[in-house]
Amino acid sequence: MKTYDLLVVGAGIVGLAHAYEASKRGLTVAVVEKNSRCVGASIRNFGFITVSGQSSRDTWRRAMYSRHVWHEITQKAGIPIIHNGSWVVCNRSEAFDVAHAFLKTEMGEGCELFSSDDFSVLPRLGIKNIDSLRLKQIAGLLYSPYEFRVESKEAIPQLASYLQTTIGVDFYWETEVLSIDDSSVHTSNNQFDAQRIVVCPGAELTGIAKPYIEKHDLKLCTLQMLRIKVQEGFILPGSVMTDNSLARYLGWSELPEAKALKERIAIEMPEYVKEGIHLIVVQSADGSLVVGDSHRYGSSENVFASDKIEQLIIELMYRVLSITEHSVIERWTGVYPVSNAFDALIEKVSPTMRVAIVSSGTGASTAFGLAKDNFDEWLG
Repeated sequence: MKTYDLLVVGAGIVGLAHAYEASKRGLTVAVVEKNSRCVGASIRNFGFITVSGQSSRDTWRRAMYSRHVWHEITQKAGIPIIHNGSWVVCNRSEAFDVAHAFLKTEMGEGCELFSSDDFSVLPRLGIKNIDSLRLKQIAGLLYSPYEFRVESKEAIPQLASYLQTTIGVDFYWETEVLSIDDSSVHTSNNQFDAQRIVVCPGAELTGIAKPYIEKHDLKLCTLQMLRIKVQEGFILPGSVMTDNSLARYLGWSELPEAKALKERIAIEMPEYVKEGIHLIVVQSADGSLVVGDSHRYGSSENVFASDKIEQLIIELMYRVLSITEHSVIERWTGVYPVSNAFDALIEKVSPTMRVAIVSSGTGASTAFGLAKDNFDEWLG
């Protein structure tokens, strides 16, 4: 039986971030995961590392820190960055007003807003592939340099491999935690002792973490996502979002100027509001597009995808992108824990045990910042 300074339960991005942060501080670390690889929320998403649009204060700050760590790790672990930057298409004048107000905040520093009068000069500014967006009838474009994308289903295993082979983190796959007793973790294979234990359950809200978090009334959000093949030679200028994103993400939607935008979208797009649809499109190295997403909430994951929701997402994609043809080559549902009260949770169970959860669908974007905050306070 080996003793560790830290034992992490769960090999999703929050667990891996805690393993990385603890290792940087000189701790011996083990990660216990019940599956043979990461199969949860951390690989069933866009791989879209976002800063702009994150809720102000802690979440935005954690995203900025996580962005820095991701850049470090992608270089060290050989994880490709697929593309950089994000573009929010402002179809409505109200969206342009929100974007303009955002630039005046601390979070908007470094971002740029282009009006329709500016579109013709964008190529001369070195901005490539802007014609992949349908620029007619667009009020403006909000550009952020902070975002970038990794391919989640490849990046998460690569990160785990890097932690194991280079950093020296021990991984115990296909090992389910049955109980935790003070500093001992009893699993389906053996027992581990650790000075500290952090449980990172992701969307597994009814498992080992349940007794410690059920008072917080967390729910699950299910997403519908697609991988789409489009005409050859189509290249995005970066990740793409729309008005609906400005009305949804708190860093934008909490601005006073967002009220008019939300009211107009509610009138013009009631089906989209009902299904929580806002468009995100990112591109993979093979040219395919990952497109989504919708948001349905409940106590369990909704495992059946809706054709109606898929068609709504595709229709919105055609309004925004200069696509002439498409074929769907993959469909899946994503899932993440959600709370109406907080973006992330660090539950202090005891002096030696904590539970860490990102409850806002921003795990890839904020997990490293959350881990840093956790250890800054825990280790002193």
